[in-house]
Amino acid sequence: MERNKSILSNNNNTMEKLFIIKKFPVSMSCVNLNYKDDKTLDMEFEICKDTGIIQIKKYPLFKDIYISAHNSSYGSIWNNLFDLMNKKIFDLINKLNNINILEIGGGALKLANKILETNKNVIKYTVYEKNIEINNINNNINLINEYFTNNTIYNDTPDIILHSHVLEHVWDPLEFINLIKKYKPKYHCFIVPNLQETFKKKYTNSLNFEHNFFITEPFIDIILNNNNFEIIEKEYYIDHSIIYITKYKENIIIKEFPNMYLEYKNMAIEFYNYHIKIVENINKNIENFIGDIYLFGGHIFSQFLICFGLNINKIKCILDNSIEKNKKRLYGTNLIIENPNIIKNISKCCIILKAASYQNEIKEQLYKINNNITIIE
Repeated sequence: MERNKSILSNNNNTMEKLFIIKKFPVSMSCVNLNYKDDKTLDMEFEICKDTGIIQIKKYPLFKDIYISAHNSSYGSIWNNLFDLMNKKIFDLINKLNNINILEIGGGALKLANKILETNKNVIKYTVYEKNIEINNINNNINLINEYFTNNTIYNDTPDIILHSHVLEHVWDPLEFINLIKKYKPKYHCFIVPNLQETFKKKYTNSLNFEHNFFITEPFIDIILNNNNFEIIEKEYYIDHSIIYITKYKENIIIKEFPNMYLEYKNMAIEFYNYHIKIVENINKNIENFIGDIYLFGGHIFSQFLICFGLNINKIKCILDNSIEKNKKRLYGTNLIIENPNIIKNISKCCIILKAASYQNEIKEQLYKINNNITIIE
């Protein structure tokens, strides 16, 4: 698939090329060792001169991107985020009776389970989730193994429509919010990554084939307003996410998108130049290292470093906490995933770690396993 114009503007010829990362793996999944259908595509970054939104021009098919679930929401950062969201949903539910909740893209169902464990007024909880690889699903969850689209037949009137880290994945964010508007929920509550903050900090989970447009707070606020959703609460969670609690209202005043072109173009150029330099420095550091060398993250973190030129010849394997990824291969590479505990008794080893908001959490974990390690970041 290919985008030939801005997703926020109906004007043609507003897109300007920024840079290209050649032959990037189209999926950030981990696959079985007998999987042989890895594909790559040039990742072309463009920016709209009218609004400043950054987009990936060419976009793989969903079936090639989402081969398997790859975010099981491990660690305290995700757990604390969902606890916070659950508290906000609890406060809303106390204002209503016999609640009907629709969650779009439930992931590993961690948020759904927290809500159902805490709130007894929920009489129906429906989750649309296409990629799910867990057992023992809560009997109170009506799980529908499909994407939620304009073709979806959903006949209920939900009190709350909920989604977490979904908006940045959809093909058309304006169409997606407009679809939610069609159901006129009392509340529309969601979590998005704080892309403006994470991209500014050069995190590689900001923009990629899954997050293929720079859907930042200034744009989200306008999209919500123009689709009859009033923001009644907004909370920033570290540098990781923004929580939105919105309420449907009938009368609105249509607003125009701001132009973030200069700020976002500079941010993109800095992102690219930073990764050229950081990979050069990592390669120098590991060139003469005597000992075992590991890379952390069976995910986009590793793929970006590799596509920017990381020398993987000396890397033994990739470390990752996910049980589902263990002993699998990171798509687009020959590197196998192992549990971090394998470094426990190694006398001399280094770990390449560039893990965005999770950096400190993972560093603490690795040092607890083996306090003699060297971490390159």
